[in-house]
Amino acid sequence: MMIDTSGLSEEQKATAEFKSMYAGMMRQLNAPGFILLLCAHEAAHVVYYRMMGTTQFEPLPPRITCDAKTGKFIPFLAGVEIIDKAACQPESWQDWLKMDARASVAGSVVARKLGATDAGGEEGDRLAFNNDCAQLVAHFGGISINTDCLWAWAQQSVEKDLEEFSDRMELIQTLGLELRPKFGL
Repeated sequence: MMIDTSGLSEEQKATAEFKSMYAGMMRQLNAPGFILLLCAHEAAHVVYYRMMGTTQFEPLPPRITCDAKTGKFIPFLAGVEIIDKAACQPESWQDWLKMDARASVAGSVVARKLGATDAGGEEGDRLAFNNDCAQLVAHFGGISINTDCLWAWAQQSVEKDLEEFSDRMELIQTLGLELRPKFGL
């Protein structure tokens, strides 16, 4: 298992901050069961984004980058980049937003169902969802989005889906196993 650090200089990699972050990521990735949770988390996003019409995504392996403005290191354990996210149409923005919320929460809901003892990787997903909401408000103007209520609704909706459609959880876990080597894990 490797963490991609190719975008960093040798000087950056020699710092105590980098070494500490790298070691922490390796501990997390090597924790028993963590990789299966991580892969299922990302697979859940893919499954729910596919319900929105997504067909293309890019697996992103673990990496550490550096913010050019702040000089701070940024860790990424692994993820999927959605390439062809469905465009939001003005006449159906509420439906689009509900599907986006479900796809955003799916990873952490699945991770918790599979035994994650923390938020299940929710923080980054929540930030990305809040950004989607802010972009919609800026683009369409005159609309209001209560992200907290929508997030809570989406969590309940995905939990209900996974209870009602047991094959969906099986699909997510199978896709997670397929994603694992693509993440280099």
